[in-house]
This record gives sequence, C-alpha cells and structure tokens, in this order.
Amino acid sequence: MGSLIEAEAAEIPQLAARQFQRLHRELGPVVTALDALSPALFATIARGSSDNAAAFAAYLAGMRLRLPAASLPPSLASVYGATLRLGRACVLAVSQSGESPDLNLALEHAKAGGAFTLALLNQPGSALSRVADVALEIGAGRETATAATKSFMLSATAGLHLVAAWARDDDVLEALQDFPHAMARSAAVEWGDALDLFAAADDVFVIGRGPTLPIAQELALKLKEVCGIHAEALSAAELLHGPISIAGAQRPAIVFAGDDRTVSSVNEAVARLCAAGAPVLVLSGDARPVEAAARVVRVPDAGHPILQALSALYAAYPFVAELGRARGRDPDRPPHLMKVTRTL
Repeated sequence: MGSLIEAEAAEIPQLAARQFQRLHRELGPVVTALDALSPALFATIARGSSDNAAAFAAYLAGMRLRLPAASLPPSLASVYGATLRLGRACVLAVSQSGESPDLNLALEHAKAGGAFTLALLNQPGSALSRVADVALEIGAGRETATAATKSFMLSATAGLHLVAAWARDDDVLEALQDFPHAMARSAAVEWGDALDLFAAADDVFVIGRGPTLPIAQELALKLKEVCGIHAEALSAAELLHGPISIAGAQRPAIVFAGDDRTVSSVNEAVARLCAAGAPVLVLSGDARPVEAAARVVRVPDAGHPILQALSALYAAYPFVAELGRARGRDPDRPPHLMKVTRTL
C-alpha cells in the first residue's frame, strides 16, 4: 500500500528541474542586491523542517561565502519584543505556509533592525511574502501529507541555489541542474534488512557532519513524525562528547558518510558505535571502506559532495513510509500534528 509521502516524494525530481530553471532566471537581481549590500552576517529564521533547510543554507553560506551564520530564535521578537541590530545582515526566512505569526513577526523585526530580508516559501501571496524584501517561491505545489517531503527538499535546493549563485560556484550550479536525475537514480536504492533492523527500535541516533548534519536532523524528524521513533541527530564529533555513552545494541544508528574533509571523523564515530554494540547503517555514495561491522546502503553519486546527503534523504523517504507502516502507523497522519502550525 502506498502513501501520500511516497507519491509526493516521487514528484520532487520534476519539480526540482522546474525550480532550477525559474531560479536561474530570478536570482540575478537578488545577487546584485546582495553584492551591493556585502553582508557581514547571514542569519536564518524558521521552524521544523524549514529550519533544517535553513540550517543547510546557513552552513553553505559559511563554506562558500565565508559569512558567519546564525539561526535567530523567533521568540526573541514574538515573545520578548527584541529588535536586534542587524545592519549589513542578510536574513533568510524559510516557511512552507508563510502564515506562522512568530516567523512573520521575527522577519518584521529583522527588517526594522536594518536587515536585508529574503523569504523562501511555498505559498505565493502569503503574509511572509509581504514582509520580505524579496520572496522566492520554492514551487513544491500542494503538499497533502503532514510530514514534509516536497517542501523540505525544494527549500533545501532553493537555498543551495541562492548561495551557489551568490558565490558564483559553477560546479555546484552544474550539479544542482543535474540533481533531478541524481534523485531519480537514488529512488532505486536497496535497503536490505534495514527494515527489520529498525522496526523494533524506539531510540535511534542519526549522525552527520558539516553540511550533512541538517540533513541528518531532517531524517531524525521524519523518523519521529512518521515512525514514532525517538531519533536524535548529532554531529559525528558531538557524538563523542558524551552521547556515545548510551550507545548499545538497543539503539541503532543511521550515519551519513563523510566527504573528503569529514570522512575520518565520521568513520571514527562509526567504529565507536560498532564497538559499543550498536547496529549501524551507513548511507554512502562511494566505495570507500567502512567499518566491517556496519551495514552499508549505497546511494548513487549525486554529482557533488554537497548534494550527496540530500540524495540519500530522498532515497530514504519510501523506506521511512514503509518503516512507519511496519510499526503500525499511518505515514500520512502522524498523531497530534497539523500540516500548518501557527505559533507565537
């Protein structure tokens, strides 16, 4: 039996191709404005899946633009009424609905504090689009499943496109243009006995490092929402600063393989988890050796290291839906959740 999650995830490659062409046309004036501003800070405002997409963009801004990045808690504005001093800051708000009062108020305060404000959103004409200096549509279309798939992936690719265009990073832009084909290839990933491994788990580690950490956070959120699993996302480095002490046979781990800069620390984390008796599943895009005790799911090469974890997450959507069903849950109707969450 299929689910809305699986059906909507299947739409993502085609939507991402359309998004690339549209943003390729629209981002020129935005980049010109950002060049003129020459920001000293890149900050984000978001919640939930949108916050994970925003964190991905912020990490890339640090890597590709050498800009310090920060996540601004919406409650600074909505609860405490603080207007931060944000002259020469670029503040990016990310929202699926564009109608959450706390996010909108936070972006209003950022604008009042002197920031140049951008919004990535899926609802044209929403309240957030009227607040931002520039509003960019992600183009996910109608998303019915409570757990976000289309809106997360297209927020992440839009944020990446923004940063890559601003940084004049042609390698990333070229890979991003081909990314719909990479996702189509990853849809055929074989998960082996992973379903049996996680079906009985109530606690799971999800491990990333660098720009894969926000993607790990998004997968952990999906395991909570769809599967009812308490999943904790951690940096491979942070795992070793305390949390490794609770690793064991009853707490499996999903690990996003490291890139050339992070592979040694990720492999050390895998080795430590295996030594503690934890079942480990590594999502890897290459044939580099992995700890012998770990299971490996091979995800086809996404064309650029920055896109590899996103491709692995895309491959995981059908697995997450199937895992939810195996645990007796309806993947499309997580308990206690609503599609649009309005907080203040």
